[in-house]
Amino acid sequence: MTTTTIFVDSRMRAPGGTDNEFEITLRETVHMSDARLRVDNLTFSDSFLTTDAGRSLYFSDGSGGFSSVTVPEAAYTGASLAAAIQSATGRSTFYDPLVNSITHTLAAANRPWLNDVALEPLLGAEDPRSLNAVLGDGVNSSTRVVWSWVRMSPYNYVFLRSSRLRCVDHHGPRGTHDILCMIPLTLGVGSQIHASTPDGMYYDLQGELSIRSFDLSLTDYLGRPVNLRGRPLALQLTFQ
Repeated sequence: MTTTTIFVDSRMRAPGGTDNEFEITLRETVHMSDARLRVDNLTFSDSFLTTDAGRSLYFSDGSGGFSSVTVPEAAYTGASLAAAIQSATGRSTFYDPLVNSITHTLAAANRPWLNDVALEPLLGAEDPRSLNAVLGDGVNSSTRVVWSWVRMSPYNYVFLRSSRLRCVDHHGPRGTHDILCMIPLTLGVGSQIHASTPDGMYYDLQGELSIRSFDLSLTDYLGRPVNLRGRPLALQLTFQ
């Protein structure tokens, strides 16, 4: 059984890409038939800010529309995020470190905070760009909204994807076949992330394949490229 290995470093990408979304061009074409693929030694720096999935808060305006405020781009703690929301809204907001919650005072009972389900008909389901990814589920009352468990990372995990190297039996969160590897994010901003395909596993590629170039991207669960802020992505692709 022939094994082909391709070592990838995003700093050696084709012109025009970024570290999180790029194309690799090989010096010679690689031909494969009924090949299998695995990902090893994938590594990058967790450079994701709290606001990367969105930094806006949305509230009902009391008449069927909405109003919004935006906090500055940053890597927040619970206390500093509460302070940023208070500064943006002008309304009392505090963080309780004992239960990891944020409580915000509403402008009026008929102007509650809007979760992503409520935002879908207003902004569309694809890209609300809200802070809700880190705030989580909130409960509105007549005077306040309480986010009972906040987290400072915008992503629990990210995906390595390729439209060229499509796997037969991969089914992503949206039914696509372009996911090569799922990467959990468990160590926090600034940490070095390492991931691989599970030990002993290979994934079948689709039919005859001749590769001279291929694309790679690091995305969230919706397929949106995440921001590595100029930090390189490296990995090893092994084909059998």
